[in-house]
Amino acid sequence: MEVMGTWEMQNICVVGYSESFWTADRLQKRGLPYPERCPLCDKEENIQHIPIPCVFAKQFWYAILQPINLSQLTPTRSMNFADWWKHAERRLPKLHRKRFNSLDILGACILWKHRNAYVFEGASPNLQVAVQAFKEESHLWQFSEAKKLTVLSLELSVVRV
Repeated sequence: MEVMGTWEMQNICVVGYSESFWTADRLQKRGLPYPERCPLCDKEENIQHIPIPCVFAKQFWYAILQPINLSQLTPTRSMNFADWWKHAERRLPKLHRKRFNSLDILGACILWKHRNAYVFEGASPNLQVAVQAFKEESHLWQFSEAKKLTVLSLELSVVRV
């Protein structure tokens, strides 16, 4: 079995990401109910908005990166998810990149789940709830052999929002 490089993995995630998530524009095309604006920050929503430009998302990334001394990697400007991920990963020592990649994938999934809970279940956006979901899911990933996240468990257990 061939092992994929990080950039290949990022591209696959972004392609799968853009084809799998039902943003307002996709819901509208199918005649389904959809939010007029981003449910997390009240700005225009599209596939690239939720994981990075969204104000809620930036607060979320800071909340999970700050306790592990990576707050300098928090997205601060509007860029697409793949570009931010690639840029942030390059700023890390090679030893920490796999752990960061796992964190990015999990963080993006949690943001989408949180957004979907609002859109489809009527939940309210709540940063503490999203960060807690990230912590809980990261523990499950660790039990499922995501060894690169194991180092994060102690730091994430003290996240304060």
